[in-house]
Formats: sequence, C-alpha cells, structure tokens
Amino acid sequence: MNNVNSFIVDWSIRFLENKDSIKKEIVNIEKDKGKIDCIINYKDKVNYFIVAPILDYEIFDRIKNESYYGIFTLNNKANIRFVVSNWKKLIEFKSLNIHFINPFSSSDKLWTINPAIHEKICDKSSLELGLEAMAEMVGIIGLEELNNKVKLLKEESAL
Repeated sequence: MNNVNSFIVDWSIRFLENKDSIKKEIVNIEKDKGKIDCIINYKDKVNYFIVAPILDYEIFDRIKNESYYGIFTLNNKANIRFVVSNWKKLIEFKSLNIHFINPFSSSDKLWTINPAIHEKICDKSSLELGLEAMAEMVGIIGLEELNNKVKLLKEESAL
C-alpha cells in the first residue's frame, strides 16, 4: 500500500471512529484485507471500505451488492465525472456510500453520497451539477497535491 493509500486509510478510520464516538457501535477494525482496505465490524453489521484516490472501473471488481460498502476517494472533478458516467452501474449497489474527501480542506473534509438513495430523490437532468455543488463544500484536491502534502507531513514528523 503506497503512502497516499495508507494515509487515506488511516484518516478514514479516524473519521469513522470519531463519527462513532457517541454511539460506540464499532466492535473492531481490520486493515489491509486484500481488495478491501478496511473492514469495520459494528454491533449489527460489517462495513467494507475501499480507498480509491482516483476512481476507475476496477472498483466494480472490489464491491459486492449484498454487503455494506464505502469508497473513500478524492474530491475532484475527475471522480465526479466517473460517478456521473457510471451512475446506472453505481445505483445497483444498494448499500454503497461514496465519500469524497479532502483531509486538508480548510472547511468541510468530506461529503458522502449513496447513489441508490440519491437516484430516488434527485433530478436526473442536473445530476452532475448537483454533485459539483456538493463538492464545493469541500476543497478540490488531486492525487499529486495530496501526495505532496502527505510527503510534507512525513518530513515534519521526522524532525
């Protein structure tokens, strides 16, 4: 697992643990399980999480419809375009959440969409525009920019 993926996995786990700080439903967390980057066992379900900084078609080989899946990806136009282009395929996964993140954003750090639910309530003619509007709440970040910021963090922590 490269530095960026490892950073996103650790960041995502911290995010999910913080989100669970009141309910305390997380039983245990497993990292790096083959095609799955993180498995979180809750009291009543198991969630599988995949880190895909840049979304591509390989993601469809890594998710299954009968389980709860989350994808952590970078908040950028290319990933939004991928989601829009593959919308019909993504809405087939009933328990899939896609988390668009920018851990270094000065405002919100992520926004989340469940395509199957969003399909029921959104205006299809303005899907891309709507997703771009949600993305504006979180700063845009590319892979190279994230990689540079992760390198800086490592250098700073080595001092």
